[in-house]
Amino acid sequence: MTLSLSPTYLDRDLGPGRTADAPAVDLRGSFARAAASAWVVTGSGARGPVGFTAISVASVSLTPPLVSFNVAKTSGSLVTIAQTQRAALHLLGEDQQHLADRFARDRSKRFVDDGAWSFDDHGLPAVHGVTARLITRIHDLVDAGDSFVAIARVEHAITSTGRPLVHHAGRYTPLTPSIGA
Repeated sequence: MTLSLSPTYLDRDLGPGRTADAPAVDLRGSFARAAASAWVVTGSGARGPVGFTAISVASVSLTPPLVSFNVAKTSGSLVTIAQTQRAALHLLGEDQQHLADRFARDRSKRFVDDGAWSFDDHGLPAVHGVTARLITRIHDLVDAGDSFVAIARVEHAITSTGRPLVHHAGRYTPLTPSIGA
C-alpha cells in the first residue's frame, strides 16, 4: 500500500507566521488542550523497581492486544524496561493524584514502603487501588526524538469500575459526571 497526500493537504495554510515545523513549545501547548489519562508505568530488574508517570499510553491494536507508551531517553526506567522486556501499566484513579506526582518526581521516593504498591506474581511492582492494570511484554522500542515509543503486548488486564485521573491543561483533574449521568 502506498500512502499519498493530495496537493491540497500539502499546500494547506497553517495561518499567519505558522509553519509545519512548529516549535516544541507550540506542540506542548497543543497537547495541553487535549485530555489524557494518567498512568504509572513500572518495571523491575537487577537494580530494583523502577517507574514513572505517563500520559502517553494508547491502544494500538486489539488483535493482537498491543499498547504504546513513551519513555524519555533520560528516564532511569528505560534500561530496566529495555533489558527485562516487561512493564506494568497502571491507570490511576481520580483519588491518586499523589501517586502521579510521586512517580513524576524524585526517584528515591517512588517505591517507599507505604502500602501503595507491592510486587506481583510476575515480579513487577503493582500499584494498588488503580482503575486498570495491564501486564505487558515489550514488543518493540522505536527511537522517536527525545523518547522511545514502547510497543507492548498485553498479556493480562485487570479493570475496576473506578473513575480515572485525567491530565488536562498542565494539571491533573478528576472527570466530572455529565448531566443526567
